[in-house]
Amino acid sequence: AALAAAAGMRRPTLLLLDGVIKPENVGSLFRSALAFGVAGVVLSPGCADPLYRKAIRASMGAVFKLPYTFAPHWPEALSQVKAGGYGFFPPHL
Repeated sequence: AALAAAAGMRRPTLLLLDGVIKPENVGSLFRSALAFGVAGVVLSPGCADPLYRKAIRASMGAVFKLPYTFAPHWPEALSQVKAGGYGFFPPHL
């Protein structure tokens, strides 16, 4: 922990996507998340599949480099993110 603090590293940050139904938007958000050093992406039920070809194209391959998960129980997933000490970024489109 001391080494991480000395290096200026902060706690891992997650991108939370709730109801992003357009694959192009999911892909663009993955691309931006990778560029900004986000540790992973959590998708709510109803989000477009990041492995859909339009999402892959918009992400420029970021969906293959950034870990992600679908959270079937969204309120429980948000509680786990908060309890886990992650920083999180819920974008508003």
